[in-house]
Amino acid sequence: MKVIKNTSIYLGASLISKGAPFILLPFLTEYLPPEEFGILAIFLVLNSMMNAFVGMSMHANVTKNFFSKTKSELGLITGNVFFVLLITTSFYCLVMLIVVGLKESFFSVPAKYLLILPPLGFLSMANQIHLSVLRNEGKAYTFGAFELSNAFLSAAVTILFLVVFDTGWLSQVIGMTIASLVVSVIGVSYMFKRGYLRFIFNKTVIKSILRLSFPLIPHVLGGVAIATSDRLFIEKLVGLEAVSLYAIGYSFGKLVTLLTDAYIKAWSPWFYEQLVEPTYQRKATIVKFTYAYIVGIFVFAYVMSTVGEWFLPYIVDERYVDAAKFIWWIALGYAVQGVYKIFFPYLVHISKTGFLALSTVTAAVVNIVLNYFFISQYGALGAAYSTVVAFAISAFMVFEYQRHNYPMPWFLREQSKKNDELV
Repeated sequence: MKVIKNTSIYLGASLISKGAPFILLPFLTEYLPPEEFGILAIFLVLNSMMNAFVGMSMHANVTKNFFSKTKSELGLITGNVFFVLLITTSFYCLVMLIVVGLKESFFSVPAKYLLILPPLGFLSMANQIHLSVLRNEGKAYTFGAFELSNAFLSAAVTILFLVVFDTGWLSQVIGMTIASLVVSVIGVSYMFKRGYLRFIFNKTVIKSILRLSFPLIPHVLGGVAIATSDRLFIEKLVGLEAVSLYAIGYSFGKLVTLLTDAYIKAWSPWFYEQLVEPTYQRKATIVKFTYAYIVGIFVFAYVMSTVGEWFLPYIVDERYVDAAKFIWWIALGYAVQGVYKIFFPYLVHISKTGFLALSTVTAAVVNIVLNYFFISQYGALGAAYSTVVAFAISAFMVFEYQRHNYPMPWFLREQSKKNDELV
């Protein structure tokens, strides 16, 4: 089946591209003291948050409309997405200018470096829009080429500036910026050349974009809060050195997303295509793949964490080996998040993205409260515990909402018996 083939390609590309940052670890842990590594980790957290504000998950407009619109109509949508993206980027550039004028540092990051965050958010979303087009076209190999180019160019520039020019933690920021700029410019040009971009301002289209994207802002911010607020709490309650250890352990545990992201990238286009005419047989096939996926991610999490704990001392400086204690809990958390990801598309399909905001914000609030109490009680490890709980709450709420609003034959045998009785 095509979804399996594409999953294999996406998984291979993800393994290599997400492996690129691990090439950096020996260099970063050797050339950066723990405190400076901690500053880099905080900057990356702030970058994730800014991406959510600037991008508003606008690439979801591509996936939602790809199979129901003509190429010309889709080009109009993506063109107007870029108009909205320019407005949000400009707005947050002004916000960052105000912050820089008021503060010298923000969570240990020198405030002047916050100015690069909105442009990075723009470039990130531009790249995501292009990748969404490629994914829905089924161009898995081209998708992989762009993803790998971004990862390895970023890693190469980072190493150059870290080792040769001695720019410290800013080396990775420079690497990210240059790689994102190059890849997004090529990607946008490629979209334009193939007719997927039409820069014609259209108020009706912009309203439809905002109707889908605005409800996703709290959802995305909630997800970012769950995934990143832990390091901000650790920085305040424990210290920058603990942030550096947690960040390294986190990077290993998060390798679970190699499987979840690769599968979802292949799954989403196929899933939406199946629901154009949702017969019982198609729904049953979706359910079977879902069960296999859920079992697979928990097995993968266990294997990844075991290998990660063994492998860690061989690639990081001895100052960072205590990061191993975080790996399993982060891997477990992202396995649970993987369950959430498989149910997310149902809510997009039935245009109920508003509930995503409720579920994710609820989980984020719980996460923030638990971070304070768990970190105070268990140290930095408490942040990992709260991450698992928060992802579990989000996954459960989305599953329950899907179950009540878009019926699926989750109990296949029971449904089969009912069908037999009807016959």
